[in-house]
Amino acid sequence: MSADIPQWFTVALPHSDIREGRLDESVFAANIWAVRQNNAPTTYLDTEQFFGKTYVTGGLSKVLRKVGQALCGTTEASDRIISLQTAFGGGKTHTQVALWHLARHPDVLRKSAACKEVRDVLGDLIPKKPCGVAVFTNQTCDATQGRETPEGVRTRTVWGELALQLGGVELYKKIEANDQNRAVPQGLFTEILKRAAPCLILLDEMADYCVGAMAVSVGQGTLADQTISFVQQLTEAASLVPGAVVVATLPASHLEVASSDKGQEILSRLEKRFGRMSSDLKPVADEEINEVVRRRLFEKIGDLTIQAQVADAYMKLYAAHKNEVPPEASKAGFRDRLLAAYPFHPSLVDTFYLRWGSHNDFQRTRGVLRLLASIVGDLWQQREKTKQSQPLIQPCHVRWTIDALRASLTRLWGATYDSVVAADVIGDKANAVALDGERGRDYADERVSQGVASAVLLGSFGGQGDRAGFSSKEVRLCTGRPDLNWGYTDGALLALEEKAFYLHNAAAGSQGKRYWFGTKPTLTKLLVQYRGSFSGQEFDAEIIEALQAQVKTLKTDPATWKVLVNPQADLPEQKVLTLLVMPPDCVWSDESLLAGMGGSKERILELSQKCGSKDRLYRNTLLFLLPNQRGLTRLRKELREVASLEAVKRDYTSQLDPEQLEELKQKLVKQKDTVSEVMGGAFPHIARVDGQEVAVSNMTEIGPNLTDHLLAAWRQVTDEEEWVLRKVGQVTLQKTGMVPTESGIRVRDAVEAFLRYTDKPMVATSDSVVQGLAQACKDRVIGIGRGVSPEKLQTRRCGDYVALDRSEEGVWIIPPFTEQPTETTGGTPSGGAAISSDGGAAISSDGPVTVVGDTGGSTTTTATPKKLKGVTIAGTIPLESWTELFRCFLNPAAKLGLKSLQLGIEFKLVAQDGQPLDPDNPTVKAMKEAANQFGLRFEEP
Repeated sequence: MSADIPQWFTVALPHSDIREGRLDESVFAANIWAVRQNNAPTTYLDTEQFFGKTYVTGGLSKVLRKVGQALCGTTEASDRIISLQTAFGGGKTHTQVALWHLARHPDVLRKSAACKEVRDVLGDLIPKKPCGVAVFTNQTCDATQGRETPEGVRTRTVWGELALQLGGVELYKKIEANDQNRAVPQGLFTEILKRAAPCLILLDEMADYCVGAMAVSVGQGTLADQTISFVQQLTEAASLVPGAVVVATLPASHLEVASSDKGQEILSRLEKRFGRMSSDLKPVADEEINEVVRRRLFEKIGDLTIQAQVADAYMKLYAAHKNEVPPEASKAGFRDRLLAAYPFHPSLVDTFYLRWGSHNDFQRTRGVLRLLASIVGDLWQQREKTKQSQPLIQPCHVRWTIDALRASLTRLWGATYDSVVAADVIGDKANAVALDGERGRDYADERVSQGVASAVLLGSFGGQGDRAGFSSKEVRLCTGRPDLNWGYTDGALLALEEKAFYLHNAAAGSQGKRYWFGTKPTLTKLLVQYRGSFSGQEFDAEIIEALQAQVKTLKTDPATWKVLVNPQADLPEQKVLTLLVMPPDCVWSDESLLAGMGGSKERILELSQKCGSKDRLYRNTLLFLLPNQRGLTRLRKELREVASLEAVKRDYTSQLDPEQLEELKQKLVKQKDTVSEVMGGAFPHIARVDGQEVAVSNMTEIGPNLTDHLLAAWRQVTDEEEWVLRKVGQVTLQKTGMVPTESGIRVRDAVEAFLRYTDKPMVATSDSVVQGLAQACKDRVIGIGRGVSPEKLQTRRCGDYVALDRSEEGVWIIPPFTEQPTETTGGTPSGGAAISSDGGAAISSDGPVTVVGDTGGSTTTTATPKKLKGVTIAGTIPLESWTELFRCFLNPAAKLGLKSLQLGIEFKLVAQDGQPLDPDNPTVKAMKEAANQFGLRFEEP
């Protein structure tokens, strides 16, 4: 720390309460009603103290003179109604306190040395004697209950309060009825003001009061309507009465009004009433904030010569690095700004007043005073310990351990900034502190990295454009000082870029880079953070939701089942084959199998046997897809990653740069694909109820997505386990008791039996049974009869194909019977086909051939066994049966140990009528190219 350039704390002297660390922040919160009630801080009650700490701005000077003229009876009517409308904390209430002292204590203003500045402004416009003052704020009189006054009167309205305060009970009596009935006094208030003049009426927070008054009904309207109407009555009365003046404050925006949904309407109506005759004034101009701050915080600023010495040292520094600081810093006019802001650097005051002041909840003048007072008090307390050079108080000197500063940070910009401060700015584990410690010497003494981080955090809010933050040139302005190596700032910025968790930057054109702290670090670190927050979540609901969404979009497949996810106990009857995808809490494992499957078994049996509180009828239509723990663990891990990515997208999209957004987008797409890929692996077991037990099969094939996984499950239950039959053959009919030896079985009952009873095989569709019965009739395994009963049949068939309808009532399965024999000429040639009664080929065989006779007997001839050198199978099949080729022919043929298996192919594609195929269709062209590669003939007739 150089002895040539004095530190600010050796020159300027803060007020005693700041120096001694007993700052009461209420001194920055002016409350005109508290002044009226005589319970405000002494700073506001004592006229000398108040004006001794008040800088008389241009706006305040104008208001004082206007009100002084009005109270002296020398002003025009239009200048007796004044509205003060500024942003939150813009000095409005402070101005009203000044007017209170003008009206109530004119004698002090005329005599006190502390009031000389005000006296010079007012001249001969100070009232000769104290004037009546009436005050009404949103705290004065509750809209619903009113106020019990010391005079024993319960006032209920603005007009009641004003009359009572201006003229006591006697004047109040004139409008008592209006007050008690909450009815606006039409034309009566002129008389009140005439009797009270000269008088001052101060209205503060009227918009907020009116919002509350909207809840009180008065006639066909509300008390708010009456109050706004009274404002017009009041302004008209004041314009008619010399010596009467009304000063009201209005917020700059409806966002500052409670219940902001109604705030705009209230504010607009009040603006119209006051705006008809008011003179709008701004108490504090932007350029006056420096002097306001200095007057309120410091007893003395110090010698002007020393201030000039400091300003010149900074200007010399900026001139030497002209291209590394903002252009205005190297211009001559910036020296005047340095002098006007002393002992603060202009960048500190500007950051609070202009950047932070843009927040709707930041009290602009009052908020700046509070924060700067806290900073000054902290630096003053630390002045004997610090090695950090402080010619001026700059953003780099702000210590984020200050309670008031930290509280404002989290209140205005979010509690998550506590994490930012702790991780990167200040504290034992903060990255900036670690960097200064690692580099040692000047970095540690001057707190270089901490200063850069503090400045960037301060400037991370309220900036113009899409992003807040300081440019690298602005960072140098906020941290560079005459006693510090200029290059240290750049070194700290580079180090923080690499190490800080929450520091972001982007190109800023000629200004270099723009830096700001956000509440999220890099994308990778954000994901780590969110993974931790989701670590205890099971994602069962998300798994069910994902399954349901994918089931809705399943691609067409040969499976004929219906797929339902997460079945409940009240699952309705399922009359068709249904696959129930069980929820994650219905886990199956080898251990659970040994233990009887535990809860999973009970749930499956319960679903199979019960339909809510009733017994389930169709029990043999339900298959169950079950999860296991290992697969669920993987699936939950992948869903946790999706949730983390989506959380980053939801919470931080506006703060991510384009590269991060693109990276996030790609990660999310890839991760969702991964979830789809592992979904099947989480459900690798398929089960059914077999009799009274639960049979479980481990799937031998896991599909890469849910569609393929369900297809694999279909193959498992049809081809491998043969739980589900596509067609019911004669063996199955015999095993299940569907081949009667006497009487008969209703066809409908036979179909229902396969759907209801779990001791029978499951069927893909009810047509599987119907077609099997028709085929069995043709093969003479059963007969089919129609009639009211098996004993009273009208027709009966056996040996030919019969078209069946399962819903037809009088269709019966009956024992097989014989028809009249078909005439033959000398028997059947060896190796030939026996001719059935319907004229079709019954069977081609190399064994005995039996021809059924008319008496139930048979004639048996023994054929010479024949050995086959090969088999050729040719013909056409419907498109929907193409997958059967592999099950029925190719797979069995491969098991015969053949010398060769020659597979020919002939596709004949026939276009729809009126929709011929385009030869340039990509699919057609792809097929043509594939034919060329396989050496196949491709014809285009």
